[in-house]
Amino acid sequence: MNDSLSIHPIPVYETNCYLLRSRAGAVLIDAGPTRGAARLVAGIEAAGVRPGEMHLILVTHGHLDHYGSALGVQAWCGAPVAAHPIAVGFSQDRRNALPPGQTLQGSVVRLFYLLLRPRIHLEPLKADILLDENSDLSVYGIDARTVLLPGHAPGSLGVLTAQNDLFAGDLFVNYTVPSEPLYMSDRSAWRVSCERVRALKPRIVYPGHGDPFSGAALDRIYPGRFQLRWWVR
Repeated sequence: MNDSLSIHPIPVYETNCYLLRSRAGAVLIDAGPTRGAARLVAGIEAAGVRPGEMHLILVTHGHLDHYGSALGVQAWCGAPVAAHPIAVGFSQDRRNALPPGQTLQGSVVRLFYLLLRPRIHLEPLKADILLDENSDLSVYGIDARTVLLPGHAPGSLGVLTAQNDLFAGDLFVNYTVPSEPLYMSDRSAWRVSCERVRALKPRIVYPGHGDPFSGAALDRIYPGRFQLRWWVR
């Protein structure tokens, strides 16, 4: 596929969603938290994409702030929702909604969440299509493939384009400097994923929270405490 790819970031509250568009169609990476569908659809329409041009809603991992509005967007466009099979199962357990914090503040927030968890209603992730490592997304209109990047959450999928831009989900956060995620389910897996991303030498890294950053910044990824918005997962 030789069509040029355009990238449209659409922030939905504290979560970055990304619309990838070519002449062959469009794919949405992440769908933001619950009650964000109207905002997300408005951003997609502002980019000039019509419902029939949306071919896929790809959820990077099984946290509610990344899939909460997926069904609402699907109701607008009819595109299937895709995720890794581990992410779907992961979202079934409410305890997984907020992984262990990497800072004192994050740990306190998680403690309060666990105490309030029985009173919080969380819908699990529902996926029509299950994707794994190296799934070809050209069948959905964009020249890109998936990359498995666990650590922040198991079954986390990144998307690597033919231009070597990487959509990394919550593998990194970048509000102040590119840093570790504020919450992490498996530090060993995160280290492996981080080294894998470095080996890919991406041109630009697009995180789920904060600003895109140059692949050159991967040489130094800071601890989570360097983030100003420590509550964001």
